[in-house]
Amino acid sequence: MRRHVIFIVILSAIFNVSFAATNMSCTPVVVKVENKNIILPGPQEQSKTSTAEVYFFNNISKKSFWLDHPVDHPSASAGWSSYLRPGNWSAMVVNRKNFTISCAEIQPGKVDYQDCAKTIAICMPKQMEVDTKHKGSYWLVEDKSWDEFVAAVKKHSK
Repeated sequence: MRRHVIFIVILSAIFNVSFAATNMSCTPVVVKVENKNIILPGPQEQSKTSTAEVYFFNNISKKSFWLDHPVDHPSASAGWSSYLRPGNWSAMVVNRKNFTISCAEIQPGKVDYQDCAKTIAICMPKQMEVDTKHKGSYWLVEDKSWDEFVAAVKKHSK
């Protein structure tokens, strides 16, 4: 297995321009990449106030695909898959470290795993708190255009 760290520097400018128009700011995330999957860092130990982190995903490819969280025992877990169309956004709350996400294009009779580091841009919103009545990791907003995404995120933030 080959591990390496990717830092999304080029996308920083894109995020800053997009979020400036909505009074939101978002910082690109350093993620590990392993076998085409991305591994989100999750909550940081130094954070005393947060037991979860919010991640924003933007499909920067020209294809629609499924974001999924591979699990060791699929029959014992609820489904994690979420569809994401080109240019659209999703947001996820993650309450554990090293949360793996895979990206797959599903075609009749086959699943084509995509390199997540090349198909999605990931950032974390600054100064955003979500309602903590829901525990665990879960999709907060799924597959929305930018304007719909911002409105939905604002509904979920404190």
